[in-house]
Amino acid sequence: MSTDKISGSPIFSDTSSEASAKADISSETAAENVLEHSIKRNGSWIGAVFNIMCISIGTGTMNLPAVVKRCGWFGIILFVLMAVVGWYVGVLFKRAMYARPGKRVSSFALVTREAFGVPGYWFATFITYLYCCGTVISWIIVSGTQITRLLGFAGVSFDKKISMAIIAIVMWIPFTLLKTLKEITISSVFGVLTAMFTVVVLAVTSLQHRYTDSYHLPDYETGPEHTFIIGAGIPSALASISFMYAGAVAFPHIEGNMRKPAQFGWMLFLSNVLVCGAYLLSSVTGYVAFGDQTVSPILNNLPNLAIVNAATVLIIIHVVFAAPVMLVSANLELELALGVMSEVMGKKREFFWRLLMRTFTMGVLLAVSIAIPYFGQVIDLVSAISTTVVFFMVPVLCYVKLYGWSRIPRYELVLCALLVAVGGVACVWGLIDAVKSLKAAVENGHG
Repeated sequence: MSTDKISGSPIFSDTSSEASAKADISSETAAENVLEHSIKRNGSWIGAVFNIMCISIGTGTMNLPAVVKRCGWFGIILFVLMAVVGWYVGVLFKRAMYARPGKRVSSFALVTREAFGVPGYWFATFITYLYCCGTVISWIIVSGTQITRLLGFAGVSFDKKISMAIIAIVMWIPFTLLKTLKEITISSVFGVLTAMFTVVVLAVTSLQHRYTDSYHLPDYETGPEHTFIIGAGIPSALASISFMYAGAVAFPHIEGNMRKPAQFGWMLFLSNVLVCGAYLLSSVTGYVAFGDQTVSPILNNLPNLAIVNAATVLIIIHVVFAAPVMLVSANLELELALGVMSEVMGKKREFFWRLLMRTFTMGVLLAVSIAIPYFGQVIDLVSAISTTVVFFMVPVLCYVKLYGWSRIPRYELVLCALLVAVGGVACVWGLIDAVKSLKAAVENGHG
């Protein structure tokens, strides 16, 4: 190994021959080298902003008014607070990536391995896979459901399962063809633009079509009620909100493509400000309009209008563009963990196994989506199981472990301990609420 410099950042560079690498190198060391050698450092901070916004703003915004319903207006404070926490955790995780002198650790799972060894590596790989796949499951569900809903408005009866299958196949194509995140920035830009348009349309339409005597959900005969704070709903709301900011699994790949990695901190801050703005626009207008009558997704509160249907089509398009960002992040971690890389098995075998694994992944996601087609409940379950861990716990624990207690100020240690504690409460409490909600949805036959 020798030390190289890319944009002022130290990385490892493998100087052994390709034949020697194939014969002697371990899959974990090869994983590090593959990631480092794939770095081109030719991406701008603007492209990085779009990548983060693409995986953050999307179908989840349609669940946000229901999140505020769960904990009251206090949820708005939580959105802002979690945006700040998300930025801070991202900065800590970048520090953890560079904690070892002369070395940049290149992925979420590899950082965890540096901190906690092989068990930590496999745990992080699993939790990354679960988070990313759970997110895409929620996208398949909401897209398939809304396609069937739109066709129903046109008088066409179309099975929701078939709609989900079509969406999954469309996602599968770029997912299998695009190997790394650096290849999908253009799709991220388009995805963000469609998502932002949808957020604005839903916000305006919600305010224009709030509860009236002639227009309201059939189960409600009186106007909506609004509450400032519902304490029992705060932990599960935290879990759901963390779902919207839990991009740490993709941070190493995004930072690795930045031409000037020193810009990562303020780039992430700007991204979270923009994301938070979109979240507030969606959640405030939705809760103002429908209060305790808010459902998830918010589309089901709205009438059959051309502009709403157009926004629905755009959010479906956004999902198709955003899914590769999320799925590539998940499968790249797993593929590297299992040694599916050309440096280990050659280009042809690597392509075959990557195609097989990614096709299998999409097949499983479709099967789960069809079996549990409840959008809000799936988001809550994924949030509780994985995103609380990804958002609050793993990055913080890795930072403390790799930097060492003696190098970290006491106030920061206290803050880190508080974040881990909050994440633990949100994980357990949110999981209990999510399971209860999902059980009720299955028993009632609707979300």
